[in-house]
Amino acid sequence: MNILLADDERLTRLGLKSMIEELYPGAHRFTEAADGEKLLDQLKEETPDLIFLDIHMPRLTGLEAYSRFSHQKIPVVMLTGYAEFAYAKEALKLGALDYLLKPASLDEVKATMEKAYALYEERELLLRKDYELEFEKILDLYTTIGFLQSPRYVLPPYTAILFYFDHYKKETFKRDLDALTGLLSRLCTSRRLRYTMSFLASGEICFLASGHIGPEEFTPELLHFHQNSGCTATGFYISARELSELFEQIEAVQKEESLRCCVRLGSVISEKERGQSAALLPLSELLEKLLVAHRAGDVMGYRNLLTALLDLPQAKELLVMCDQSLNRILTMESGTEARIRTFEQLVEFLKQMGSQNQNVDLIDRINAYVEENYMNQIGIGTIADMIDISPNYLSKIYKLKTGENFIDHLTGVRLKKRRSSWPAARLPPSVRPPSA
Repeated sequence: MNILLADDERLTRLGLKSMIEELYPGAHRFTEAADGEKLLDQLKEETPDLIFLDIHMPRLTGLEAYSRFSHQKIPVVMLTGYAEFAYAKEALKLGALDYLLKPASLDEVKATMEKAYALYEERELLLRKDYELEFEKILDLYTTIGFLQSPRYVLPPYTAILFYFDHYKKETFKRDLDALTGLLSRLCTSRRLRYTMSFLASGEICFLASGHIGPEEFTPELLHFHQNSGCTATGFYISARELSELFEQIEAVQKEESLRCCVRLGSVISEKERGQSAALLPLSELLEKLLVAHRAGDVMGYRNLLTALLDLPQAKELLVMCDQSLNRILTMESGTEARIRTFEQLVEFLKQMGSQNQNVDLIDRINAYVEENYMNQIGIGTIADMIDISPNYLSKIYKLKTGENFIDHLTGVRLKKRRSSWPAARLPPSVRPPSA
């Protein structure tokens, strides 16, 4: 927490700071004010999470200062002597959280801090929920009608990571995703940044924070995640100064995310690294389409894509630019260890992988589930979990097999079912059945 110590006695401020530091080493940040006017000046610059406020201070008393900012609902602990106890009661009427009789003991400070921290966590939880709900609304409006809502909580500058999962264990995925959220939340909490994790309609998991975090700061978190989970997740880093730029960058990543098939699979890929690897896109896009066709059981599409790969100009030169990501993703997809060093080995491996393909029609299963559960809160993450496939691959498979985005299909089914349930008398003339 950011704690403001407002007392005209320097020793009192030092004593409080010392006790809080002893109780919670390095956990809080402190600012100080020696009188009421300086306190009000500091509140114009920054809003603290907690104020320890002496009732009697020169120039402007603590009680007079508090009456001027009590509407801000900042938690305040009044500092008072026995002779000023009546003033403490007045402060409580204004909304003070607590009061301490000077000199306060360590146990008394601890009890007050526990009360303040409980209030702080409750407020932070509510603010994070507001942040999450607003981002979901912004996403929905932008996805459906291209409208950018002015944010109240989701404020710039923005740091975002789009996560693509190429391998995960269905039975532990929710737990692993919770663990990833926990790692990223600690990164944000230490910087006092608002954040959220959301599924995009196209299947990516989007981590968003209001504030700047460098791409290198995510690397140890993702490394820790991979060491302790059954997932292979690749993150594409985005920074933006406004919402329009954020969505432009999201769309740019969605056009380039196949790069992970060739380089830096399981890592955080910065904007600079995306640019440096852009030459690989003709190869990486074909490779990802082959993986999608393989998972979808699209035998003819797989063969056509393999032919396109054989005809790809400079394919051999592009293959040399790939790191071990290519072998890793092909090993995960096929279940057979890939040790590809040449273009000829790549083509042969893909031919063998295609010959083992089973044409299982996932689309029928998906559509049947939507028909039965359209009225529930289902989305691409729900369906992906049901058929044991990552949300980003599900999105691509559905588009490949039907030519329609999954979210558009779900919306269409809901509209159709809703219209069919309307009484005939309430239907517009254009859709009302003819009378007998």
